[in-house]
Amino acid sequence: MSCLALVNSALGSVRFFIEAQLRFLNPALRLLPSAMKYIGILLLLINARSFPLGWHCRVLYPVAEFLVALQFTKLRLLFSFSNRAGKKAALEAWYETRMPVGFHPLREVWTYKSWASPDDCDFLLHLNNSSYGKAMDCARFRMAIETFPNFLRCGGWAPLAATHYHFIREIPMFAPYEVRASVGAWDDKWIWVIARFVKPPSKKSKGKGKVKATSASISNEDSNSASVSTALPDIVTEIANGNASENGPKSGASPSATAQALLARAAQVPEVDGALVYTVTVAQLCYKLGRRTVPPAVILAANGFSAPLPSSSPSLSSSLHTPSPSLDADARTPPAHWAETRALRASIPALKAFYAGGWRETEQGWWREALAGCEAERRGCVVA
Repeated sequence: MSCLALVNSALGSVRFFIEAQLRFLNPALRLLPSAMKYIGILLLLINARSFPLGWHCRVLYPVAEFLVALQFTKLRLLFSFSNRAGKKAALEAWYETRMPVGFHPLREVWTYKSWASPDDCDFLLHLNNSSYGKAMDCARFRMAIETFPNFLRCGGWAPLAATHYHFIREIPMFAPYEVRASVGAWDDKWIWVIARFVKPPSKKSKGKGKVKATSASISNEDSNSASVSTALPDIVTEIANGNASENGPKSGASPSATAQALLARAAQVPEVDGALVYTVTVAQLCYKLGRRTVPPAVILAANGFSAPLPSSSPSLSSSLHTPSPSLDADARTPPAHWAETRALRASIPALKAFYAGGWRETEQGWWREALAGCEAERRGCVVA
């Protein structure tokens, strides 16, 4: 038999084998297009949070929520029977309900809820380190809308200078988590925001935490205030009455060292409700209006934050025991300096001029008095 015949015989055997396999796989091959379609749809759904503009939608959602509520309020006032002055007063009153009136700057916590989706996780099936920044962006933006709406109305913003991370535990894939953000410290230029990634406690553990907190508050109001104080790091520095550098730290604060000190301290503090802490981060920001830097104390006080001295303002001592942001704004007690803020808010151009440098020419220094109650807490913790 020639070589050509052997080759033809071998090719025939291979052809027969392939045809047999194709006949066997033919039903499966007919289903392959449908299977690939469903697999493709499943992959799209799994990675939906990473679609183009997906991150932008999550970050800008608080802005959209605010604008929708604003337009609804304006529409409601449009069909009301009030005169122009009454409508303007009602609109300003609505703006006031969106402000942290009477809140203690070092006690409040703003929560952003999310979950570890597959597109944010790595091959070890837990939240990738690079995904923490995405969640932080959403948490900080929501916090900005709720903490300094007056400043945003004037065109101000809070650029991020640095972020420090301390990873304690991994967040498993599909696990829900909360980002609990709070003000940790500030000086004449910088403000540091502490964010804690935590596992939300179960309903059972939440109930135990509430009972424990309630019994503590009944037994001793001061001990309750102290327990809240330990839950959040008490770190800040002095802000000037006019020129920010006048009464600030003489040698100047070290932003990186302060952030590291905040980070180390926050990592040691457990959550009040028993939530499991995954990660602690500290973000360093400043307030900008154009190219001008506005001192954090001015921003905080002008937007309603208050921590007055109990001796100087006995009627406002309740503000030291901070109301929750969920409370109705009508139930809050306006701080003593609120008349100054209302006068500024009467004209957005005047408010913008105040932020742009007019605060330097204000002799009263009402923002310093508004935050005098937390002076002892904040002065001892910024690293010089």
